[in-house]
Amino acid sequence: MAHKQADPTARRAREAARRAAAAQRIGPRPLRTPRPRRPKLLFDLQPPGAFYTDWDIPVGTDTGVMAQVIDQFGVDSAEAATMRILLHFRRIYGPNIPLGAIGQLELLLDETDLLTRLSPGAGVTPDDARASAHYLHAHGMILIADDGSLWMTVPPGTPDSAPDGTWSFVEQKVRAPADHVGAVT
Repeated sequence: MAHKQADPTARRAREAARRAAAAQRIGPRPLRTPRPRRPKLLFDLQPPGAFYTDWDIPVGTDTGVMAQVIDQFGVDSAEAATMRILLHFRRIYGPNIPLGAIGQLELLLDETDLLTRLSPGAGVTPDDARASAHYLHAHGMILIADDGSLWMTVPPGTPDSAPDGTWSFVEQKVRAPADHVGAVT
């Protein structure tokens, strides 16, 4: 007995009719709530300057990395303390940690009045202000210039970025202390 092949046009029409009948029985599809866009992190934005040339990328999970360091150096070692700090910053900056820029930002937070200016309101602790500074830095809203100063910036590809698609350095917020000027290369 010969098998008849269905006419492709008839098959498409039957499929369309089946879908229309199902849509009528089920009703319209619910509207999907759009996912919020994930902001790019600092490494993906490719910030300019000497402070953004040295990136550390701890490989593995936080617990796995810490276990390796503790096994090799001990729980109270300087290496373990350093790794705890790196893993803390990895939660803020993502997998790529800008070592020089974070070090300079920490220096500016410790040795200038930046923390005081970032926490003028009641209930804002210095720790909250420090966390906010790192959040802004991790998203490219502030950067460290080659002279060690801190600038408010607008990352490329955002509505207020420079017309040529590069970084906009808007306003210098903090000058580097005189004894800590310039990037270490």
